[in-house]
Amino acid sequence: MLLLAVMLLAAPEGLAEKLRHLVSADAAWAPSPAPDASRVAFLTTLFGTRQAASMSGDGGYPSQLTDEPGGVMAVRYLPPEAGRMVALVNRGGRRRIVLLDESGTPAVEIDPAPGDQYLGGSSRDGKRLFYAVVDKGAVSLRTLALETRKPVEVAPPPPAAGVQPPAGSLPLNELLAGLFALGPPSPDGRTLLALVQRGQGEALASIDLAAGRGDLLTDKPARFRQPRFSPDNRTVYVLTDAGRPTLGVDAITVQGKVRKTVYAPPQNLEAFAITDDGHRLIVAAEATGETLFSLLELPSLRAQPLAAPPAGALAPVYPGESPMVWDKTGERLFFGWRLADDTADVWELRLGYGTPLRLTRSPRPGLPREAISRPSPLNVRDLQSWLWRPPEPAKPRVAVLISATGTRPVFDKRIAALNFAGLAVLAVNGPGAQSAALAYLREAPDLDAHDPILLDFDGLPVEGSWSGVVVPPGKQGGLTLDPDQPDLEALVKYARRGGAAL
Repeated sequence: MLLLAVMLLAAPEGLAEKLRHLVSADAAWAPSPAPDASRVAFLTTLFGTRQAASMSGDGGYPSQLTDEPGGVMAVRYLPPEAGRMVALVNRGGRRRIVLLDESGTPAVEIDPAPGDQYLGGSSRDGKRLFYAVVDKGAVSLRTLALETRKPVEVAPPPPAAGVQPPAGSLPLNELLAGLFALGPPSPDGRTLLALVQRGQGEALASIDLAAGRGDLLTDKPARFRQPRFSPDNRTVYVLTDAGRPTLGVDAITVQGKVRKTVYAPPQNLEAFAITDDGHRLIVAAEATGETLFSLLELPSLRAQPLAAPPAGALAPVYPGESPMVWDKTGERLFFGWRLADDTADVWELRLGYGTPLRLTRSPRPGLPREAISRPSPLNVRDLQSWLWRPPEPAKPRVAVLISATGTRPVFDKRIAALNFAGLAVLAVNGPGAQSAALAYLREAPDLDAHDPILLDFDGLPVEGSWSGVVVPPGKQGGLTLDPDQPDLEALVKYARRGGAAL
């Protein structure tokens, strides 16, 4: 601690205070509206680690719903009542599903079976919950009757029943190998979707709950995300890059497995959402690092008017969750939104209204927006790039970001901390990003190219010749790069000392 105090005293004026302000800045994201949209649940760091909270659907002060030491990964309301919820939490390094409510009742695990639990969703009447338990590679698909709270394993009928399995179907232990996301169920509650790893890609599986078997709806490995049933149970909409270089929305018929493109613009789609009546499709496309919404009428794909939030990007959610969610009437869209110079918060778009509504305002005490450096777009060897530059010094040393998913031009505590310490931060997205960043720095007259620091947030392999320091992912020597609760003082000290061991 004495060494840290000495380092901070030698740092730019007010650094220690600015870092304390950054630590206090919170965020809110991953919203889930109640069935009647009277309330909305979401994740927030307002109470320390990421916890579940809820508030009025029109905004207000959030009420804390969970107090999980390991944090919460997802929260959803259960139909038909507004007060019941289910959450995915981290307990002892395992994903566990718990039931909770608005009254503050302690969260209760739905199933004592060991392993990781995957939330699949509930039936429309709210009587059954679908989930899977994965333990030591074995997958068990289960349902929970919410009235009795008794788990039941999904299995084929016994041989004595004389029921023949559907032709070409697979047993669940084979079908669900490589499971990474489960659900949702079909509107009639007879079929459940699942996303599984297959070879070098992914596949979409359909499970017949009565037969206890299922089959794959896709035949070639690709990326498949956010599957959703049509209201008539006959079609599955999914975000995929099958047969093209970018993600778009496809429709797959359950009978016959015919896949056709619904909407696939040249740019990459991050997410989509379809109203319960199947009449409206909203898509979120990435454009120069930001997210742009488009509202389309189905099936004509005629564009509909829609208010736009301020420049920013969708907040990421846990795999299997939806980044944006319609209410039951299809009139209000809820989503988490990140800005370049402000906290991530829950927003709402309401059809027929001219402006979006920011439902939460996560605090950033002592940290005015003008104190946060906004990124400047760059073109580095035709790769999308961003530079966060501190006001001082005139020729700052540089930290280069590595990210498997690509860095977005939004507020990040880690980037702001390095800016406050006098370091510029360069992010280059795309293949060959590291070598392109090195070449750019050697020719940049207003940046100090001597010993750049490589910030390896995702544990990617280091490419090219780096004379500078590689800051590793996770924890090493007390350094934590958790994006939600980063150890900012350790990160700054590590960077300013040139990466010397802590």
